[in-house]
Amino acid sequence: MVTLLACVSAPTPEAEVPEMSAVDLLERASLDLRGVRPTVAEIEAVEADPDAGEGVIDDLLQDERVAGRGRDMWAEVYLTRTESYAITGSTFGVDDAAFMASVGDEPLRVLGYIAENDLPYTDLVTADWTMADENLAAAWPIDHPGEGWTRSTYTDGRPAAGVLAGNGLWWRYTSTDSNANRKRANQISRIFLCNDYLSRPIEFDRNINLLDGEAVQDAITTNPSCQSCHSSLDPIASYLFGFWWYDYTNPTEAVYYFPEREPRWQGYTEVAPSWYGEPGYTLADLGQQIAGDHRYPECFVQQAYELLLRRDVTLDDTNALVRHRNAFIEGGLTVRALLRSIVDDPRYRAGVTDADGYVPKKLVTADLLAAEIEDLTGFRWTYTGQDMLGTDTVGVRTLAGGADGYNTTATATTPNATLVLVQERLAEAAAAWVVANEPDRLFTVDFTETPETDRDAMIAQIQSLHLRLFGHRVSADGDEVAAGLELWQSIYAVERDPEGAWIGVLSALLRDPDLLLY
Repeated sequence: MVTLLACVSAPTPEAEVPEMSAVDLLERASLDLRGVRPTVAEIEAVEADPDAGEGVIDDLLQDERVAGRGRDMWAEVYLTRTESYAITGSTFGVDDAAFMASVGDEPLRVLGYIAENDLPYTDLVTADWTMADENLAAAWPIDHPGEGWTRSTYTDGRPAAGVLAGNGLWWRYTSTDSNANRKRANQISRIFLCNDYLSRPIEFDRNINLLDGEAVQDAITTNPSCQSCHSSLDPIASYLFGFWWYDYTNPTEAVYYFPEREPRWQGYTEVAPSWYGEPGYTLADLGQQIAGDHRYPECFVQQAYELLLRRDVTLDDTNALVRHRNAFIEGGLTVRALLRSIVDDPRYRAGVTDADGYVPKKLVTADLLAAEIEDLTGFRWTYTGQDMLGTDTVGVRTLAGGADGYNTTATATTPNATLVLVQERLAEAAAAWVVANEPDRLFTVDFTETPETDRDAMIAQIQSLHLRLFGHRVSADGDEVAAGLELWQSIYAVERDPEGAWIGVLSALLRDPDLLLY
């Protein structure tokens, strides 16, 4: 099967967007909302009654895997899933790789918990709890009830400010003395307001001596070009001195929040804490101010829209964004209400776009590719206990189009050579594993049939694989079945091994572009 990827210069007006088929919509929604392809039963239900697809989508939104997909999607925004933390897990007697993964997941787990339990999005920056597992509990001052990732609380007296009060975000975004939390303040603006100060065009005075600290500080407070950003950025930075670690590589210091250091802005920037002109005092004040800012839900809507459509928003999307913002607010600021609204969007459901019949497709991310292959075959590609598509230290995350949070900060949106190579190796390993360990997942034959002894069973098997993997039926006398039989016979002729021949057929199917584009 071959799928063409359409490239369009601007979104088609909503009124002119043709809708994809009910089965195609089911496939897209299933991958986006829960990270797996629809089951055969779900496909058959929609085939029998296309209108039933809306009810199936409602069921998808209640799936427990929605929280995990949310974490994976917003990992592209937070960029905390990195392997470059200054303090290792071995310092606290836990595995280094597992510890780094837990640190990066803390803020994402809070978001996932909010999504899973239909809590209002404002809890993300106002909650008096965090999410932690045994790795974080062994290292940080955390009361961790239960096992695995559970709702937990810090015990060092830090303010109630949701992810703003968690170590995970600030271990990822540290600060130097001269920077005085400004990088951290920009991350707050970027993540929660979709306003990245570093993307602003500025006219810089070349006469300023950047090696003179006093001259730089004077320019920040008096130069109009500098003030265009620093007048609003520096007051946000002043809220964050409770996380002012004199040595962020020192594990006895960098695990704690220091309320007594909150006034240290007086000796660094001399700018009092405030949120765009509204004064405050503590990190808890900052959380409440962000939660009350109209830009906060608007930014989350924009992020969700871009993550689900896999493209940047344009002016043509303004009406859609307003519509989804209203649905988000009317739905109690719950993540499910927003996702449902976007899945209903004509541009999300866009089908055939021109006379040539090209269909716009989205490229799977590295984590989505790993998840769909695992669901189909039961195989997860790991090495020394680490997910090969979720790490770069020993794995292939960036080669598979993923982001490492530092060197690569955006996921791939079009296929490339290294992604195809990763898909090839993953397909080969997954095909061999499922045949050897869980053949019932995909196979109805017992591996004794040949085209001569039971051609009908083999034809039915190839048809079944196409339906499960790609969500579409192929005819018994179609090209897909003929190609599958020919490949099986070619492989079988070499070693006379039926299982090996099926491994070859399945690995070829798992390398199909339709496993990358949806």
